Amino acid sequence: MKLYIIRHADPDYANNTITEFGHLEANALANYLKDVKIDKIFTSPLGRAKDTARPTCEVKGLDYTVLDWTAESMDYMRRINRPEELKYCFSVKDGVTGFVDFSDEDRGNTIDSLIKGSDEFLKSFGLVREGGRYRVESEDHSHVCVFCHGGFGGAWISHLLLRPPEMGWCDIRLRTSSITEFNFKDDGSGYAFPVLVTLAATPHIVLSGLKLNDR
Repeated sequence: MKLYIIRHADPDYANNTITEFGHLEANALANYLKDVKIDKIFTSPLGRAKDTARPTCEVKGLDYTVLDWTAESMDYMRRINRPEELKYCFSVKDGVTGFVDFSDEDRGNTIDSLIKGSDEFLKSFGLVREGGRYRVESEDHSHVCVFCHGGFGGAWISHLLLRPPEMGWCDIRLRTSSITEFNFKDDGSGYAFPVLVTLAATPHIVLSGLKLNDR
């Protein structure tokens, strides 16, 4: 399985959509992806993700499916205000354990929703999470796009990289319309790790002659 995590294009937050420049980004993205194998497209329930996905859906002849658990939340974007508290343990057998949050905000329900949603989503493609890796229950060669958000996307990427999702905002920034690619492949043992192939790539922006967006 290949998973593409795509942040929405330049946002018009007030109107729950994307800006005029965002539409240029979304069209450039669709033009770039027209020759890339994509089998299924998913989006956040928010307008800016849907509107970014639409041009790609049109060129690929696919409809999108909404994933409610990929919605944005400020819970994913908390700064470190208790650095002395931040700690966790990791093992392949158990995954992340003993995490102590560095934020004063209670964001447990949001993080639990992301982890549960991610596990169920990947299980639908034959990947069952066991500790810090995924048991390959059935071989699935689907190429899947999920259009989502900067805060959520960073948290999900952090989770897939075997770290606490809460840490995503500390060191992962996704440019608008950027592409992050993970490859899940049986390593011969019946298990797969999420292999990060590209992080926040924007080849479509360069190829189209648009400016890189720091929003």
